Amino acid sequence: MPVEFRGRSETMAYAAAGMEPPPVVSLRKNDPRQAGPYRLLSVLGSGGMGRVYLGRDATGATGPAAVKVIRPEYAEDPLFRRRFEREVGALDRIRGAHIVRLLGSGCDEDLVWVATEYIPGPTLAELVDARGPVDAAAAWRLLADVGRAIEAIWRAGIVHRDLKPSNVILGADGARVIDFGVVQAGDTTSITATGQNVGTPAYMSPEQVRGQEVTAASDVFSLASTLSYAVAGEAPFGEGTGVDVLHRVAFDPPREDVLDKVAGVDPALAVFIRTCLEKDPELRPSPEAVFTTAIGHQLAAPVDGPPRVPSRRRPSPAERFDRLEGAQGLDGSAGLERPTARPTAAPPAPPAAPGKHANPAGRRGNTLGKRGKLIVGAIAAAALLIAGSITATLLLLRHNDPGTPPGALPDTPPAAAAPRNSPSAPSSSPSAAASKGGTSQSPSAAPATRDPASLDIRLSSCVAELASHSHGDCVKALQLLLAGYGLHVTADGDYTTETVAAVKVFQTEAGTTPSGTVDPQTATLLYGTARGAVQSGSVTVTESVHTVDVARCLDVHAGAVQVWGCDGTAAQKWALYRVPGHVSQFLVVNEGTHYCLDADADTVGQNFSKIRARSCDGLSAQRWQVGSAGTLVSVPDGFCLDAEASGSGKDGQTVQTFGCAGSSNQVWNWGP
Repeated sequence: MPVEFRGRSETMAYAAAGMEPPPVVSLRKNDPRQAGPYRLLSVLGSGGMGRVYLGRDATGATGPAAVKVIRPEYAEDPLFRRRFEREVGALDRIRGAHIVRLLGSGCDEDLVWVATEYIPGPTLAELVDARGPVDAAAAWRLLADVGRAIEAIWRAGIVHRDLKPSNVILGADGARVIDFGVVQAGDTTSITATGQNVGTPAYMSPEQVRGQEVTAASDVFSLASTLSYAVAGEAPFGEGTGVDVLHRVAFDPPREDVLDKVAGVDPALAVFIRTCLEKDPELRPSPEAVFTTAIGHQLAAPVDGPPRVPSRRRPSPAERFDRLEGAQGLDGSAGLERPTARPTAAPPAPPAAPGKHANPAGRRGNTLGKRGKLIVGAIAAAALLIAGSITATLLLLRHNDPGTPPGALPDTPPAAAAPRNSPSAPSSSPSAAASKGGTSQSPSAAPATRDPASLDIRLSSCVAELASHSHGDCVKALQLLLAGYGLHVTADGDYTTETVAAVKVFQTEAGTTPSGTVDPQTATLLYGTARGAVQSGSVTVTESVHTVDVARCLDVHAGAVQVWGCDGTAAQKWALYRVPGHVSQFLVVNEGTHYCLDADADTVGQNFSKIRARSCDGLSAQRWQVGSAGTLVSVPDGFCLDAEASGSGKDGQTVQTFGCAGSSNQVWNWGP
């Protein structure tokens, strides 16, 4: 392959990032020229287990490939060969839009090799090193792409175990996860030598460091560390290969200065990353929950173009043209410095995600793995379009467009998909966000007035007042913030037991220790998610009464949730509030009783589960998602709120949860 060779797609991908493609590295004398059907053209990179080459199928059956040739000291070991063949078989089961596709492998007499599709483009590490950290919109899209990749890997019964910035390549169709040289099949032993810690210390999980069992939760932890690097330019536990880094990963909390940098870009993102960095793998969200949360931000983001952010230089006319087509790519090898891959066709519809994970917010009974049932059709379909088509372009445009000064982000973070019949999408303008109680950055000086509605409780003047549970404007400001999350508390400026209880509920929802005292973390979380009712009014189901379609209202009678004829009373008025840190999860609060719609903890996970209206407690049985057709889906089990069909048209009709079937008695409309 001549040194001057450079494919047009590779040139465009790097130009869109404002980067020059790396020089072509010619084959050395001792490099192989052929691996199976692949003619090796140049060197892409090397790692601990082998070298990776750009190859082309001599038969023309596939496009360019990243061909990894295993080092002789491994290839000559019969035990290694058997494990290698077993793991390659596992890799062949992976199907997903954001991983590189396995093209072939071989255990020839003198050569052990594996080929994956090749996609040109910089790695995430190369991009951040050359152009600086990415912005919030790009980070959420990156989280969605890599979360989807982890889900696909885990669905195949595999753990990657070495997810890091250099193993995420940014290609024209989105981010791709590469380097499967240290993956471990769930039912096998890794190909890496027994007793050896596999992975890069700064991005390993605590269970990896301790030599414990690893699951998809390990990859979620590594993803959070990788995303911290992408947004803050630093890993949350420091860089390096020493024992000190491993000790911090295993035992120390993530560095607050790094998470503060992330919070300066997007507070909600910082909260979610912190949850993914829990030491206990059972407390981390599942890969599907990662994807669902991230895609909720994309679905609610403005559709008039990518976010404008500062650039280090003005793009050339050629780059302005190229970036319309180019974006970032992923490499497909193992242990290499550079990755490889090529855009794949549209991915298949996502099946249910396996794995066991607990709810970080304190589930009543079921593990977080049951959230796998919660990716409803519309979100999944839209996600595949958004995450696959525009992710990389937006990541790269972030580095080329002139725009707003650093930190000038929308006041309101992206929200989940608006409920059916929502009158309008949430505004992202500063004025609109302010009116709705949107996210704000930490203030540097006290406001001119002490109006509780605009007073920031993170001010030093408020810290002592809140810590002492005394009376004042700061306490009233806290009470107004809590009310913005649907929690009933009297805004009288007194830190009473009612306020303590509301703070505890908020802390439970946010996944922190429910102390009832506003510590710095709680204060930050209170500003981390857009506040105020997303939707309010009557909630109706349409039923046929004597062949006439009639809207009947969701109603509370003595704590029982039923369907009655609509009468406009407060018992039939409801409001939808976001759960802090979970933009696609909501509380459904009755405006008359201030109770939360509750899927009874003792009956979740089965049809005919009881529905109650109870005091809001912050636990997952009171969390709901809004489905594509107006359904309300219970978070613990993925079942739909259902008006019992046999009681249609009758006052006092039972409401329950039932398997989502798309029937009319599961479609709820919000009205005045």
